[in-house]
Amino acid sequence: MRDSLARVIPLRAVDEEAKARSLHALGAFYLRQGFPRQGLSLLLSARDYGIRDGTLDRAIAQAYLLSGAPKQTLKILDTLEDLPGNERFHDSADLIRSRALLALGRIEEARAIFARGGQI
Repeated sequence: MRDSLARVIPLRAVDEEAKARSLHALGAFYLRQGFPRQGLSLLLSARDYGIRDGTLDRAIAQAYLLSGAPKQTLKILDTLEDLPGNERFHDSADLIRSRALLALGRIEEARAIFARGGQI
């Protein structure tokens, strides 16, 4: 038994990006399973490792929205627009943005953004 424990790779030997990707995957799993607050916590931890990509930010925005924090959702989506190469997330970000605006009671803005996004 001790021999098998000696072959286990210590966590500090795993690179930072691998840790962030693992936290991202686990956070997305929790989000899909209906636990948005736990998923949000894991996704924010993944972001603390310095990973900046549209997939992570979009998942964080969705977690904020499902956790009942539409203002934070809009803040995250604003930073998502500033990142280069995130045009492919535009339609899904518009959908999340329209839902956040709807949650804030800004119905006309939500409708306009949803209509601008086309068929989703």
